[in-house]
Amino acid sequence: MTQKIITVKMKEEFRTCPTCGYRDGFHSMFRQDGDTTKWLLICPSCHDAFDIGLTANRNGSSE
Repeated sequence: MTQKIITVKMKEEFRTCPTCGYRDGFHSMFRQDGDTTKWLLICPSCHDAFDIGLTANRNGSSE
C-alpha cells in the first residue's frame, strides 16, 4: 500500500498538522528511497504523512 506523502517546507518548528490542526506532535516512519532513508512524520489524528526533508543514515557513515 502506497501512502501519499505531503512535502512541507519547515519554518522554525513543525508541531501542528497542516491538514487537521492536531497540535501535539507526530509519529515517525521511515521509507527507503534508493540509497536514502527518508524520515517521515505521521499525524496521529488524521494519519497524513509529511516529508520535511529529514533523512536517516543507516550505517553511521557520512559518505
